[in-house]
Amino acid sequence: MAFVLASGASRRVAVFAAGIFAVLAAVLWIAPSAKAAEWVFWDNYRSEPGTVSAASIDGSGGGALNLTGVTLEGPEGMDYDPVTNRLFVASSSGGAGKKGEIIFVNLDGSGAGVLSTAGAEVNEPYGVAIDPTTRIIYWVNGTGGPGGKGSIGFASIDGSGGGLLNTTGVAVTDPYRLAVDPVSGKVFWANTESAPYTLAFANLNNTGGGGTLALPAVPSSIYGLAVDSAAGRVYWLDSSTGKERLMFANVNGVGGGEVSLAGAVLKAGYGLAIDSAIGRIYWGNYGISGSVPEAVGFVNLAGGGGAITPTTAPVNGAQDPVILKSPSNTARPKLHRRVLRGKHPRSKLRCSAGGWAVDNPGTFVYQSPRSYAYKWKRNGKALKGVKATRIVRTPGRYVCIVTATNQAGFASKASKPVKVKKPIKKRHSH
Repeated sequence: MAFVLASGASRRVAVFAAGIFAVLAAVLWIAPSAKAAEWVFWDNYRSEPGTVSAASIDGSGGGALNLTGVTLEGPEGMDYDPVTNRLFVASSSGGAGKKGEIIFVNLDGSGAGVLSTAGAEVNEPYGVAIDPTTRIIYWVNGTGGPGGKGSIGFASIDGSGGGLLNTTGVAVTDPYRLAVDPVSGKVFWANTESAPYTLAFANLNNTGGGGTLALPAVPSSIYGLAVDSAAGRVYWLDSSTGKERLMFANVNGVGGGEVSLAGAVLKAGYGLAIDSAIGRIYWGNYGISGSVPEAVGFVNLAGGGGAITPTTAPVNGAQDPVILKSPSNTARPKLHRRVLRGKHPRSKLRCSAGGWAVDNPGTFVYQSPRSYAYKWKRNGKALKGVKATRIVRTPGRYVCIVTATNQAGFASKASKPVKVKKPIKKRHSH
C-alpha cells in the first residue's frame, strides 16, 4: 500500500529522500513555433519542493516550468485550461496550515499563482479535473467534508470561488483522483478508505445523483483515473507492486475489461492521459523505490507500448501526464462564392475554418485550435489580405489557406479552388 490513510498524514508510506537537483531552465515557454508538435507535461513529486516539467513526446527538449510565485508541495493531480493557457496542479500539502491549495502555472513562462477558491473547502487535494463547458475545476479533498472522510470541491477557473459538490446518493470516503465526463454529466473519483475500493460518481450540475460503477475486477489500488467520453469508458490504473493493471469500466455501468500492458513500462504509475485519436494511454512512472528515467509510460490499445525518457527535462518521481498536441485537420476549409450585382459586379468569397480535432474532456489530452489565420492565392500566387472574406473582381482560380494554432504548434490546410469568371455587366433596355 503506497498511501497512509490517516487524516493529516501524507498518502505516501515513504517519500524517499530526493536531493535538490539543478533545474535546466528557470522559464520554459512552449511557443507555437513548430508546425507539428506534441508536448508532454508531468509533475515531479519527489522533488522538494515539487516541480513541473515538459518535454517533446519523443523525450527531446523541454525543461522545468517557471513556478515563481508559488511553492508546490506534494503535487497530486494536474490538468490544463486552454483558455487561460495554464496548467492547474493540486498542491496537496501546500498553503496555510499545509492543508493544500490549487495552483496554476502560466505556460507563457510568466510564473505561477494560487487559484482563489473562496467558499470551497481545500483539504489535502489529491487530484484535479476541469470541465471546459462550465469552466469549473474540481478536486477531491482527502479529508474534511461531512464526516471528515473527504469531499469534492469545485471553483470557477476565473477565480470567483466555489463550494462543495452535492454527492447525495454515494459516500465520499478517503477519495483519491478524479476525472470529469461532460457527455454523461458526471464526475468520477476513487473511494479508497477500505477494500474493496470503488469508483464513485455524482452529477456535475450539483444535483447529487451519486452512485458507484460496476467494475470488472476488484482494484488493489486506483492511482490514475481518466474518462474517454468518445468511447464511453472510465479507465483506472492499478499500480500495486506485482499487480500492475490498466482497467476500464463502461460509463453506462455495464461491462468493462483489462488493457494488455505487454511492451509497456509501468513502474508505480500515477495519473492517466488518453490520446483517443491514436489509441494510446499514458501514465507517470513515479518509481517503486526511487525515481526512474522512463518518466512517462504508455500502451497502445492496438498492442505494444513503451516509455518516454526525457533527455533534458528534470525527472524526479513523475506523475500526472498532460498532453498538448498541435492542431490536426479533419475537414478542409470550404470556400463559398456569392455574386454581388450592381454597377461594378464583383464576387464575395468567404472561407470557413474547416474541421479540426477537438479536445476530449476527461482524457487530459488537448489539441483544439485557439486561433485561425487566413491567406489567399489566385492562380497559385499569394495575395495580400488575412481576413476570412474578400471581395474580388479579377477572374481566376482562388484558394484560401487556413492556419490553426494552439500552444503546441500550428497546421495549415487549403480549400478546394473556386473559379471566378469575368463579371458580366447587366444590359439595360431602352
